[in-house]
Amino acid sequence: MDFGQSRLDRYIRQIYGRQIPQSIIEKALRNKDILLNGAKTKSSARVSSSDEVFVHPAIQRLFARIALQGKDVPSPDYSRYAEQFKGMIIYEDADLLIINKPAGLAVQLGSKMKLALDVMAKAYNPQARLVHRIDKETSGITVFAKNVETARYMLHLFQSKQVRKKYYAIVSGRLDMLEGKISKPLTRNKSEVVVDFQNGKNAITEFRVLKNLKMARSLVEARPLTGRTHQIRVHMASIGYPIVGDEKYGNRDGKKNDHLLLHAYEVSFKTPQGKTLTKRAPLPKYFV
Repeated sequence: MDFGQSRLDRYIRQIYGRQIPQSIIEKALRNKDILLNGAKTKSSARVSSSDEVFVHPAIQRLFARIALQGKDVPSPDYSRYAEQFKGMIIYEDADLLIINKPAGLAVQLGSKMKLALDVMAKAYNPQARLVHRIDKETSGITVFAKNVETARYMLHLFQSKQVRKKYYAIVSGRLDMLEGKISKPLTRNKSEVVVDFQNGKNAITEFRVLKNLKMARSLVEARPLTGRTHQIRVHMASIGYPIVGDEKYGNRDGKKNDHLLLHAYEVSFKTPQGKTLTKRAPLPKYFV
């Protein structure tokens, strides 16, 4: 599923600049100048696409001044990956970059990772800001903004569910129904996401069967109406049709697959100029 969770302080730096000191973020949180879903929170709080992050305009201006005046934090040289990133681009204009991410590449650099999509994007365009996440194992569409204003605009669209997304998945088994809607609340339980009707957050996925395949599998189009972590993966497994290659949530057909067969196929939204933009990412060869 799109938009894996990250710490709030890391999220702030991703949007406003790596130079933002931790002390300033902490002070803004204490003063309620930064809110998560309308409430006071800690810098370690986890943020996903379904959450709303409020930053007071005065703090936004302070962050902008720091970003302009400060020096970049020393980091490895990723410039050699600029051409590789360029080859992933399926759409680019003055404000946006839309990428067809390969499976196996994380979207954000972590402490145990040597390479991720976000640093490759910075090598291609230093102003690139990640506004849409998908799982490392998932292939397909990922969105970057090329300036702060567009980043804020796109984050608002994702958080307010004004972005239409379609995924293609190959699932184990042949579904009895041609289409359906899965409405099951989800919550994180250690390293996994689980259905939890008492404490989970609302999660809705619509799906329809596109084609029955060999080996008792089905090609499914899934439309997440909410943006929970691993949502499509958990929802399809919860009705007995896990996604092929999903070792975490029940790859049940017993056949080895080198990839999770989940692909972020299409994204559609209104640009800052009011134009409806719809883009599709071709399926990887192993998918078909």
